[in-house]
Amino acid sequence: MNFYKTTRWESKREKILRRDQYLCQECKRYGKRVSANTVHHMHPFRERPDLRLTNWNLISFCTKCHGKMHNRETDELTPLGEQWREKAIPPPLKKLLKRWLGNGRGNLFQ
Repeated sequence: MNFYKTTRWESKREKILRRDQYLCQECKRYGKRVSANTVHHMHPFRERPDLRLTNWNLISFCTKCHGKMHNRETDELTPLGEQWREKAIPPPLKKLLKRWLGNGRGNLFQ
């Protein structure tokens, strides 16, 4: 069965669109109010099926912006898609990173 046709996905998709106020989050970064109609897996479903219904891994995009996240020939993430994946850090890990960086330890990624 196609995951994207399941009731669980349809329900989660609606929840994420509602959370993001039905606005494309990429357009929103630039001050534009564009309706979202697609929910994107920042860590792609084919790579991380365990995250398929995880809220922090899902984000709302318009069709145009969603098309910018994947190379349509290879289905690999584009550089923009990779940027969004990097933003998709689980909330508990974000909290730990903030605590770590707040203790004068500098940038963990240097």
